[in-house]
Amino acid sequence: MLKNKPKKREEVMDNQAFARSLFIKDGRLIIREITCIDDALAFLGDWPENRRGPIYHAASRACHAARCGHVQLEGARAALQTFARSAGVLEQAPVSIEPWMLAPKSGRGGIKA
Repeated sequence: MLKNKPKKREEVMDNQAFARSLFIKDGRLIIREITCIDDALAFLGDWPENRRGPIYHAASRACHAARCGHVQLEGARAALQTFARSAGVLEQAPVSIEPWMLAPKSGRGGIKA
């Protein structure tokens, strides 16, 4: 039976980015993009102490554990997402439309013969 070896700190620190970013409202008009554990911990550290409840603490513990390699990154991301949703600060990912994504205004494919 193979045992899981604990990851070295260097291995853990090199791979801290989430597969997908989270977008969280920070204040009235600012939306923060949370792309990695460090972003998540910075956001959680800035959260007002008088608004920290059980869901906040669960997300914080999950992010700290992921930083050390004890929890998978996506588990920590899910915990942060749950906290942000419960706090009412989770935002949808912004949609960016590039010019090449737009359909031609007229014609059959937009390419001249």
